[in-house]
This record gives sequence, C-alpha cells and structure tokens, in this order.
Amino acid sequence: MNRRLIASAGAVAVVIALIVLAAAPLVGQSAVKKTPWGDPDLQGVYTFSTLTPLQRPDALAGKVALTEAELAEQEDQDAANRVAEDRPLQAGNPGTYNNFWTSNEKGRRTGRSSLITDPADGRRPPMTAAATKVREQLAAEAAARRVGTPPFEHVIYKSWKDLPTYTQCVARPMPRQNQAYNHGVQILQVPGYVVIHYESMHDVRIIPLDGRPHLPSHIRLWNGDSRGRWEGNTLVVDWTNFDPRQEYEGAHQTNMHFVERFTRVDANTIDYEVTVDDPTTWTRSWKFVLPWRADDPNYQKPEHLYEYACHEGNYRQMEDALSGARALEKATKAN
Repeated sequence: MNRRLIASAGAVAVVIALIVLAAAPLVGQSAVKKTPWGDPDLQGVYTFSTLTPLQRPDALAGKVALTEAELAEQEDQDAANRVAEDRPLQAGNPGTYNNFWTSNEKGRRTGRSSLITDPADGRRPPMTAAATKVREQLAAEAAARRVGTPPFEHVIYKSWKDLPTYTQCVARPMPRQNQAYNHGVQILQVPGYVVIHYESMHDVRIIPLDGRPHLPSHIRLWNGDSRGRWEGNTLVVDWTNFDPRQEYEGAHQTNMHFVERFTRVDANTIDYEVTVDDPTTWTRSWKFVLPWRADDPNYQKPEHLYEYACHEGNYRQMEDALSGARALEKATKAN
C-alpha cells in the first residue's frame, strides 16, 4: 500500500480518536434518563434513612469524612445498639420506640461525619438572640409538663394544643432528615409538575415547574409552598410560606426559606441538597446533603411505601394523654 496513503489514514484515525475522547463527557451527560416529554427522570421509590447525624459530633471535630475502618466501626456499633435494646423492659415501663424499631441497618451511613456540609465545621450556625429566647421558652414549657424520671417519666398536658402537630397527626416537620422510621418517599412526574409523596404522614407536595410566582405571603401551608425549575439535570425547588405552627430544628418555620436540589448521581441514588435560610432564626444560612437511595433498582415496586396509620387529629391518643394527665394530677394532689 502507498506509504502516503497509510500516513493519511493514520492521521484521520488520530483525529477521529481525539473527537471521540473530547465528546465522551458530553455523551455521559446526555445519557441521563429522560421522561417521554424530555425532563430528567427522577421517578422512583427511595429511602432517606441514615444514621449519619445532622451535626458533626464534638469527638469528630475537624474531620469531614470517615475512613473505611471508622465507618465499619460505627456500623458495627449501630448493630450492637440494636441488639442491646432487643430485651425485656423493666417492670412498670410500658415501653416506646427504641433502636429495635428504628432504621439502623448496615449501609445507611453516608461516610461523612455530618449531613451538614456548610458551615465547614459541620454544625448549624448560632441562633439569633430572638430565636434563642423562643427556643428557651419552648424548652421551659416542655420541661414544666414533665414529671418523674426516665423510664417512668410522664408528660402532663393541659390541652390538646400542648401536643405538637406531629403527635396530632396533622403534619411532620419538613424538610425530612434523621427521621426514625417510615423513611419512604416516592417521586412522580408529569409534564409541568413533580410530585413528592412521603410515606410518613401521607404528605404530598405538588411542585409546578412553569415559573409561576409563590402564593401570597399571608397564605401559609403545613408543608409550605414549592416552585421548581430545571438547571441542567438538577431539579431546583424554592420552598417557603410555612405555617408558623410548624417547627423545624427547634424553631418556628414562620420565616424559613429552603432551596432544594435533586440530582441523580447513579441509577439508584439521588443527591438531595438543602440550603436553609432564615435570618430571624440563624445568624447565617446553612446546608446539608442527604442521599436518597432506591430500594428497587428498577423503580417498579411502589409497594415499598407502607401504610402510615396515623389519622388526622389522633383522637384516641389525645383522649389517653389528657385523661392520663388528669389522673396524674389527681394522684399528685392526693399525695
């Protein structure tokens, strides 16, 4: 074969190889699964269960990520804690949820020392003076309702209004993180909307993507008002307008504003990042990251969401808590 022809063919091959290599990242980016109408597909049934604490423990100060050995040690301790609580209760102790019932199976830690990624110390920023005063007042009111000592501690409720909205089965704090059980969540999509269904409390958020403004600020919802948009393959949700009776991290949600970012990082995982902002509560904004993991790689088993039997009002518990409180008051006076 003509040497000049061989050289030309070789040059062409090199050029083609360079083009393929240059295009490779673009191919990877475009390989994200899409819905029939072209949006990135986040649909599936996930769990946000984790034993990684929201804030970095003092013992791990300055340490962002755990080594493989440290992670394995923590997971072994998680298993030991679960076994240790699987034993009979002391006489007179009616029991409650413990590590036997909560999700502490292996693989539910993130490998980081905290869910909080900003500030760099992995801890919430300080509260403002006003928010600190409110928190201390709430803590004092809660302490005043407690009598006895664990495990025989009791709470005296004067009214159903004393019980948190979660206990009343009305709403559970949002965003969800470090929840003890019923961590299931399902993402559904239709043109122009993303729907997030939480297993616990049957909460459903319907998030429009059409650029409409938020509801007027005087309209407050238990689960807030969400507005979404796509930034590449990431769903960005602006979240505000919470009912002031709802609480998050020990503070009323009246002025809280969240920005959520949902990004699929592989076939089974969504990276859930939340920026928390409320100048009336914290001295600066802060951020946490929590993986949502699919229980079923094929996203075909919505039965992984379980029925959460908590009816609104929770009347039976209200009756028991209030009648029990009156009985305790009567017994205290008799003594």
